[in-house]
Amino acid sequence: MIRDRKRTQRLFGFEYTIEVFVPEPKRKYGYYVFPLLEGDKLIGRIDMKTDRAEDALIVKGLWLEPKVKLSAARQARLEAELERQRRFSGLSRTEFLDGWIKA
Repeated sequence: MIRDRKRTQRLFGFEYTIEVFVPEPKRKYGYYVFPLLEGDKLIGRIDMKTDRAEDALIVKGLWLEPKVKLSAARQARLEAELERQRRFSGLSRTEFLDGWIKA
């Protein structure tokens, strides 16, 4: 779905670029930003990484699409999904960097 960026923009109104190939000073979001799918809507982006040396899933940033609010219920679902990702990766903890919620 995301491989064809023009189709993603057309169908979902969601502009997405994997910024791993973008020079750091030109990145808008982060090195390896993942789109967030909730039901049938792309609601934002999250920048996270596995730090094996620290045995942690590091959450660096979260950007929600305009008009998407981080309600308590939505944040609980996100944190549950991050917990699932942490366990799947075999890590012992999740770390949220200061200011991780960007919008």
